[in-house]
Amino acid sequence: MRVHELAKKYNKTNKEILELLTELGIEAKSHLSKVAEDALEIIVDELETVKKAEKQKEVKSATKKEVKNTSKNKKDDKIKDNKKTKETKEIKETKEENDIKVIKITGDEITLKEFAEQLKLNPTDLIKKLFLKGKMFTINSVLSYEQAEELALEYDALIEKVEIVEESFGEKFSLEEEDKEENLEERAPIITIMGHVDHGKTSLLDTIRKTNVADGEAGGITQKIGAYQVERHGKKITFIDTPGHEAFTEMRARGAEVTDIAILIVAADDGVKPQTIEAISHAKAANVPIIVAINKIDKPGADPTRVRTELMEYGLIAPEWGGDTEFVEISAKFNKNIDELLETILLTAEILELKADFKKRAKGIVLESRLDPKLGPVADVLIKEGNLKVGEVFVCDETFGKVRALINDKGERVKKVYASQPVEILGFDTVPNAGDVLYAIKNEKQAKKIVEEVIKQKKLKEQNRTKHVSLESFSKQLEAEKLKELKLILRADSKGSVEALRDSLNKLSNDEVAVNIIQAAAGAITESDIMLAEASDAIIIGFHVRPTTKAIKAAEKAGVEIRTHNVIYHITEEIEKALTGMLEPEYKEVYLGRIEIKKVFKISKVGNIAGCLVEDGKVRRTSNVRVLRDNVVIYDGKLASLKRYQNDASEVVAGQECGLHLENFNDIKEGDVVEAYELEEVKRTLR
Repeated sequence: MRVHELAKKYNKTNKEILELLTELGIEAKSHLSKVAEDALEIIVDELETVKKAEKQKEVKSATKKEVKNTSKNKKDDKIKDNKKTKETKEIKETKEENDIKVIKITGDEITLKEFAEQLKLNPTDLIKKLFLKGKMFTINSVLSYEQAEELALEYDALIEKVEIVEESFGEKFSLEEEDKEENLEERAPIITIMGHVDHGKTSLLDTIRKTNVADGEAGGITQKIGAYQVERHGKKITFIDTPGHEAFTEMRARGAEVTDIAILIVAADDGVKPQTIEAISHAKAANVPIIVAINKIDKPGADPTRVRTELMEYGLIAPEWGGDTEFVEISAKFNKNIDELLETILLTAEILELKADFKKRAKGIVLESRLDPKLGPVADVLIKEGNLKVGEVFVCDETFGKVRALINDKGERVKKVYASQPVEILGFDTVPNAGDVLYAIKNEKQAKKIVEEVIKQKKLKEQNRTKHVSLESFSKQLEAEKLKELKLILRADSKGSVEALRDSLNKLSNDEVAVNIIQAAAGAITESDIMLAEASDAIIIGFHVRPTTKAIKAAEKAGVEIRTHNVIYHITEEIEKALTGMLEPEYKEVYLGRIEIKKVFKISKVGNIAGCLVEDGKVRRTSNVRVLRDNVVIYDGKLASLKRYQNDASEVVAGQECGLHLENFNDIKEGDVVEAYELEEVKRTLR
């Protein structure tokens, strides 16, 4: 706490508090000085004692008998009035003294102009002041938080950081609608299945739905979010399958945001893996209950106890071990204990008392989106609240539309969908972003107005994003110019896949080599992509998409490389190899041997030749050498020649005599030591 804050709290002047601190032996220079924790306790006790004494005095004074003498009363009244005037003056002075100027900073910086305006000063005065301190600033220069705080102290001002809390899309445009208590009904729980790659997430859903989704995925790996609904004892359960590979962190995070219960699937024969830990973090961040499904208990190396023990480290403890996390041992392949898992889900959902108002306008989350060549923009949406029907107008961040068709998880066209139901929506104006929130609204006019406003605000935000140059950033910019870039154009089947691929490839960049993604979008590889790649010298990467016939011909003609893959980590491995090849070579020094110069011979037109003895190791004609005089390096270079007697030698070993001549160096003396070494190239990696 600062001195002026104490003064304000106890209705004292800053001067009185500073005097009291001096009396108590506590150092404080000004009203802006901070009082240490231990010292604060002492002074607070002292101030509280003073406060109590003053209160008792007031009470005592109030209980005194009234003085009968009128003249005396008048005199007393006059004294009281004078005292009152004095007190009012003192309070006023205190208020003025405690009225500290506060400079509000948004984020971590402020322009010098804004700083001056808040202080009600002329910016040129600040510029002069800083100039005298050897600092060059202009009216548009940016002050860091630390610089602003230092400058504010000189003007008896304080810096206050203002945090901007951004309103959500729904709050900004008043699209959120309250649930009506009388309309609340039980809704289906939304379950997210999370876990490491190949631990059986999709296989579990296959068993529950009696379908075979995994066969349709490249390498048996789920490449996009799928949402499905099943029925058990007349009650519905919505499942969201999230990909397990590390490249899909963002997609998995979105899965956790919309879920009520997370199913963490762990293979009994494999245990806890990196993506298992990641999945736990996402589920905990979403503050949802976790049910652990230990899968593959039928396999020979299965050890469910080991899984339970490993998960204890992450706070997931079974009830029988004193925890509150439900564990179910299953075999998705042989349909073992699947009923028990479903019962556990329904029981957990019952405890959560999940309810929704099915009568209000819909609110949903876009799980996945894509541009279908025949149907146009399509999005997989999970309805979170209310109901949505065919013909309704909706808005979704930068896009809007009118529902042309609703297709459920079984591929059937339906007229209406309700809360907790996954659905494919046709009718978007443009492809929405995965994770965007969809709201059903009254009419198209309102939708257009909202979208226009959203686009306008985003453009304004981009324009206001100022770039500040400092010597440090300029130096970094110069270094960046030496950076080697691999330019890429990404095309994928959906926006979610594009995001995952972009994030995965950007992680490969380091200080020497970088991935520069020029364009990333959903859809097939077209002629325009080839033209862009040719102009920017880029490689085109396709994920789950193929180039059009015209694009193939254009690529052949322009010499543009197109790489297409169906499994995401094949792309990352390929790009990693390419970036590794772009790294500057790194060398390791390998010591060979030492030679002592015994005699120096001067030969005309050649220079000084050294007669030597190899003391240790060996020396090769191709070796690098350094000359040491009193253990100080005076030359580092190459041998011009190496002889044994009159003949050229390729190598001389310990104990042998030799003659040598150095490249571009003549200043050799008897007693100098020549150290021979080689530079061995070290294999570079990105990580």
